[in-house]
Amino acid sequence: MLNLGLVGKHIQKSQAPNLLTRLSKEFNFPISYKLFDLQNIEEVNFELFINELKEKKIKGINVTFPFKEIAAKISHKKGEEVEITKSSNLLLLDEKIISRNTDYLGFEKLLNYHFKEKFENVLVLGGGGIGRSICFALAKFGLNKLFLLEKDIKKSTQLIDELKKIGVDAVAISLEQLDKQLIFDGILNCTEVGHEHSPGNILRNKDLKKTKWIFDAVYIPAETELIKQAKQAGLKIISGIDLFIFQGVEGFIIFSDHENLRQNLYKNIEKIREFYFNKLT
Repeated sequence: MLNLGLVGKHIQKSQAPNLLTRLSKEFNFPISYKLFDLQNIEEVNFELFINELKEKKIKGINVTFPFKEIAAKISHKKGEEVEITKSSNLLLLDEKIISRNTDYLGFEKLLNYHFKEKFENVLVLGGGGIGRSICFALAKFGLNKLFLLEKDIKKSTQLIDELKKIGVDAVAISLEQLDKQLIFDGILNCTEVGHEHSPGNILRNKDLKKTKWIFDAVYIPAETELIKQAKQAGLKIISGIDLFIFQGVEGFIIFSDHENLRQNLYKNIEKIREFYFNKLT
C-alpha cells in the first residue's frame, strides 16, 4: 500500500483522490489517498509540514495552490521540468525529496491532444505556479508571441525574463491595455479566479470575439464565468477538467514508478475523459 495525499487550500472537492484511486484499482496498484487542506496559509511552514508527512509514512504528495513554487524550492532533487518551471505539484517523499511537475507534463499532453499547429499569440492570465508551468509548455509546443497579465510586477518580470532566455517573445500586458490588444489565438486563465472560493472573471466585459479558444485551469466549477463568456462568444473551450485528467495520469505513472503503464493508460484516455466530463459538467 502506497500512502499518498494532496496538500493545498480549499481542496475538499478535489477529484484527485477519485482519479488516483480509480487508476490504482484498475492497474492493481494499492494506494491510500488523504487530503491535507491548509486554510491558514500565512501560518504554515510548508517545509516543516512536508517533513511531518514523511514521518507519518506518506510517500508521495500532490501539491496545489498556493504551494507549488515553495514545493520546488524545498526539494533536494528536481525533475527536468521543475528545473525549467521552478514550480512543482508532485513530491516524492523519501530520504531526499524529489519534485516533479505534472502540470507541465500534463499540459504538454493536452496541447498535443487538442492542437496540431503552433500558435500565433496567446494571452496567459497569471504567472504563479500553474501559470509558469503552462507558459513553458506553450513555449515548447510553439508560439510566436506570449502576453502575460500578472499583477505581481516582480513575478511578471522574472517569468518574462526567463521566457526570453529560451527564445520566447514574451511581454507584460495590463488589464487596461487589453482593450487595445484582444486578438489572440488563445486565452488561458491560470489564476484561481473563477474557483468556487474565488468567484469572478478577470475578462468580464471584454470582447472575446476575435479570440479562437479559451482554456481555464479552474475545474471546480467546470463552467466558470470565463467559460460561460467564451461559450456565448462561440469560442473553442478547453476545460480545466482536461488538465486535471492529463496531469493526474502523468502523476499516477510517477507515483507507481511504472512507466510501462503509459501505453495502456493513454489507450483508455477517451474513457477516462468521458467519465470525468460526465461527472463534473
